[in-house]
Amino acid sequence: MAQRLGIDVGELVDFSSNINPYGPPESVLAAVRRAVERISEYPEQEAESFVAAAADALRVDPKNIVASNGSIELIYLIPQAWDVKRALLLVPSFTEYELALKKTGAQIIYEKALDGATALARLEEASREADMAIIGNPNNPCGYAIGRSDLLKLIDERPGCLWVIDEAFVDFVEAPEQSSLAKDAIARENVVVLRSLTKMYSIAGLRLGYMIASPGLARKVSAEKQPWSVNNIALEAGIAALEAGDFAASSAASLAAEASRLNAGISGIAGLKAYKPSANYILVEIEESARSMTSAALQVEMLRRGIAIRDCGSYTGLDERYFRVAVKRPADNDRLLAALKDALAIVKPLRAD
Repeated sequence: MAQRLGIDVGELVDFSSNINPYGPPESVLAAVRRAVERISEYPEQEAESFVAAAADALRVDPKNIVASNGSIELIYLIPQAWDVKRALLLVPSFTEYELALKKTGAQIIYEKALDGATALARLEEASREADMAIIGNPNNPCGYAIGRSDLLKLIDERPGCLWVIDEAFVDFVEAPEQSSLAKDAIARENVVVLRSLTKMYSIAGLRLGYMIASPGLARKVSAEKQPWSVNNIALEAGIAALEAGDFAASSAASLAAEASRLNAGISGIAGLKAYKPSANYILVEIEESARSMTSAALQVEMLRRGIAIRDCGSYTGLDERYFRVAVKRPADNDRLLAALKDALAIVKPLRAD
């Protein structure tokens, strides 16, 4: 897109990707540099040392952990490991959930929700008919989160459904240890929790994630998994990330304050409605007064102003009225707000009649 518009990619501020702008930590970069010296060696077959580090961080048994080439590997692998007939999917959500389920041939039950209360109500009703449900918690792109106790109640009421809870952004929410189902998953046979290190620690290019589940469910997934899927560089970076002290908590606190400020700033722009975020990104709706501007057109206007936003028109459950922005450092967020105001100022108001 940048090339088509004659813009230098290096001059763009990328608000389309929900990556922590304060990372990677220096300790992770140092681990990467050390690991480069070992690229001639095969990695551990099942990333055993990273699994041990993740288990230690969560205070669970390594038998409860399966490491992966990003959580995306598990998103595709888990539906393949189960004979899924009917799968429940809240929309909008991360598009790869839908693509992974379609590859299995499962019938997908779609339920639309833009907020947590609606999502929970839809899950309570539709999960009776499903043998698998995949949920992003926090949801991407909407930003809402369903409370831990509410989810657990539903999970325990539907033992015949396998609940796949993607917590890729849980490190960004307030009190993540109280929101996560990681500890709850190890004692249940119908829930797996997915985690990603790429967002909080800014190592998306390395691809590293893991799942937490009962030993039985973990073995079932491991049996279907390809060996050596986690390379040496990702493995060492992941261990360093888990040992990075208060980096995650400090980043989350800074970004939460900016998320609140950015949400208010966007909501104050005529023609835009921002949905309340629980993580480091915000879903925005273009309101009726600015409906002559679509999300795709706004994306082009923002690129001309040196900013990339995520056009959400391609999400199942959304349309040309929606886009998403990440939360970044204060100066970049100010630049985003100014560019949005400037871009929306070119919209011709719709006539009342």
